[in-house]
Amino acid sequence: MEQALEQKLQQFRGRLQSGPAGKFVSWWLGELKQAMPSAWQQKLQHAMRRVTLSLDGESLAVGVDENRELTGLQDLPLSRDATLQRQEVDDLLEQNELLEAPRFMLLDKDAALIKELKLPLAAESNLAQVLNFEMDRQTPFKASGVYFDWKILERDGTTGQLRLQLFVVPRQAAERVRGVLTDRGFELAGIDVRDGARTLGLNLLPSDQRVRTINRKARLNLALGGICVLLLAVVMAQSLYLRDHQVKELEAAIAEVQGEAREVAQIRKQIEDASAAAGFLASRRTGSPLAIEVLADVTRLLPDDTYLDRLVIGASNVQMQGKSQNAQQLIERVNESELLDAAAFRGSTRLDARSGLEIFEVNAQIVPGSGG
Repeated sequence: MEQALEQKLQQFRGRLQSGPAGKFVSWWLGELKQAMPSAWQQKLQHAMRRVTLSLDGESLAVGVDENRELTGLQDLPLSRDATLQRQEVDDLLEQNELLEAPRFMLLDKDAALIKELKLPLAAESNLAQVLNFEMDRQTPFKASGVYFDWKILERDGTTGQLRLQLFVVPRQAAERVRGVLTDRGFELAGIDVRDGARTLGLNLLPSDQRVRTINRKARLNLALGGICVLLLAVVMAQSLYLRDHQVKELEAAIAEVQGEAREVAQIRKQIEDASAAAGFLASRRTGSPLAIEVLADVTRLLPDDTYLDRLVIGASNVQMQGKSQNAQQLIERVNESELLDAAAFRGSTRLDARSGLEIFEVNAQIVPGSGG
């Protein structure tokens, strides 16, 4: 029952880690770690150290794995009494503040079969079970005869494939080394592979066989880290709230200024329209005389024996129609005007039988720029 529950938890953890939320959390935690001061990062790595135990000929090699860097502490001969040797190792770990660190058995890289595989991307959520089914097809071993672990190399969303590296160790070879350590009272949290002076960061030991170590320092650091993350989230939320508040205030101020700007623009347009109208009137006044000025000038020019029946003052000419005792003198008089020029009869003059006066019709051009 416990093993089935553990498998379900692993499947759920795999789905969560392979999903968008898990990828975001992994990225976010990595960024937060990079944002920490270097001294804090070193302390965090120091608290996450692992004790390594391996057989080197007839000696028990005790070391420490810190951020995949392997450092040897001491080599102890296997010929010593197991109980005394266990106590010696505990004293050594206590001196190096490693008594609560998890203990990993190390195997040489030559003892492991390493193979690159490609599987459907959907298999990542239940990868352990899929690899169990694929073990006898992908390797010369059956799943029951090996310990294995894997590393994800690439997730290709376009092809829908998952590229990973599979690490397989025959169970018989691992159990031989594990038996020597168990006889000396060492409880293992995992099995890793050594590549020179580095570890590969694996855990080949099945989850139901791992000993859970309570590292109070690591837990304290994780708790402090969680508090820092929580405080950072609060600060970020407060910053977002303040920024939103500032943006709203700025938008309100901008809206108020925009209203005033629209009013100013309307007033400016009214002024421009009035100026344009005034300019138009001024240009008209400068370009040609007013009709009343032309009327006054015509009234002054015509003699007393002449009267008009019709007077049309246009934009550029004047038409006069009326009667006079001497119509011929009108052309000369009109041309004497400062406002009119090029006066001429329209048609010939004729005599009015009733009044005895000459009927005339005169056209004259208004002189441009003669306005007052």
